[in-house]
Amino acid sequence: MKYEPIDIKCPDCGALAKFEEPFEFLSKNDVRPDETKPTHPWGGWTVLERFPSQISWKAPSTSSQYLRGGGDTGKGGYPLLTNGLVQCSHCHSNRKHKLNWPADAYWQWEVRGQLLWAWDKEHAQIILNFVKETARPSRRLYSLKYIPSHFLSAKVRDLVVQKMERSVNA
Repeated sequence: MKYEPIDIKCPDCGALAKFEEPFEFLSKNDVRPDETKPTHPWGGWTVLERFPSQISWKAPSTSSQYLRGGGDTGKGGYPLLTNGLVQCSHCHSNRKHKLNWPADAYWQWEVRGQLLWAWDKEHAQIILNFVKETARPSRRLYSLKYIPSHFLSAKVRDLVVQKMERSVNA
């Protein structure tokens, strides 16, 4: 499984930075993309170390060999989007980072005491376009599925759009 970097606030300077998943999980049918990087068998996966000089693979201590959503829930498996590498083009930070989501989100807006966030600028634009609509289609896209209804009411639509446009269009 290949992952796209997500936008976060640089933990050192607060500028836009990228959070990268340190490993790529290849199934038995996947072609190994880079013969120079170390790989490790793990259950039905081949784990490719994307940044071997900075983060090396260590299998989770549980015997569960599956991928799961991030966070330290202690449920076994490997937690995606938890520990990775942050790369900032502003201060040139390039180091390990434990993701604290959604607090680390670069694209976030507080609206009447609630936090709306996006993974990256493209996701933010998708949310913005959806919120702007007065007659919205159903939320079948995964990127729209979990927007709290608080942000979709007509009472806050103008405020949400104003806050989002200020940062997305900057």
